[in-house]
Amino acid sequence: MAKKKIKAVMVGCGGMSRAWLAAAGEMADVEVVGLVDIAEKNARQRAEEFGLKEAVVDTDLKSVLKATSPDVVFDCTVPEAHTEVTVTALSHGCHVMGEKPMADSMANARRAVRAAEKAGKVYAVIQNRRYMENIRRLRRLLAGKSIGPITTVNCDFYIGAHFGGFRDRMEHVLLLDMAIHTFDQARLLTGADPVSVYCREWNPEGSWYDHDASAIAVFEMSDG
Repeated sequence: MAKKKIKAVMVGCGGMSRAWLAAAGEMADVEVVGLVDIAEKNARQRAEEFGLKEAVVDTDLKSVLKATSPDVVFDCTVPEAHTEVTVTALSHGCHVMGEKPMADSMANARRAVRAAEKAGKVYAVIQNRRYMENIRRLRRLLAGKSIGPITTVNCDFYIGAHFGGFRDRMEHVLLLDMAIHTFDQARLLTGADPVSVYCREWNPEGSWYDHDASAIAVFEMSDG
């Protein structure tokens, strides 16, 4: 008997969706059955690009969930939409794999966690840069205690990224969309989680972002 395929719906068909759909296409046990985007033409473009002739295309997630009964939803929407997409998918009995960040606020992050716990489903947020080989090598070095215990971790992060689109208008763009990778790598390297943070944001002269594109953050970690 043929193995049952995992049915997936992609929500958010912007540039990042290409990488997700390409990865899904390499998995013999995954079938993309639906594509959702607030701009229907984007979803149709992805369907054509990846040969998803049988996929349901729509602007409304609930309609696609009802029509396809998927096992998992891939959330590639903008950060401010993550919570609604996640909660909707979980309430329909789907697992969710989503782009970072988990949410655009602590309240929304907690709402998503509660929804996953209530549904008894997996909600996974993709923090792919913790899997970079240089980070993994450093983690192994630190875990082996060959340089002694970790007392502090410091990182200066500078990037002149000009992606355009939603990021230019996004609040907390550095913290939520870019430095989130660095924060997660620190968690991996230390094996600890943050318990409190002092943060100051500002928007430097000459910034093309509408909101704060610079920040200083000092974390207290769970291991002291």
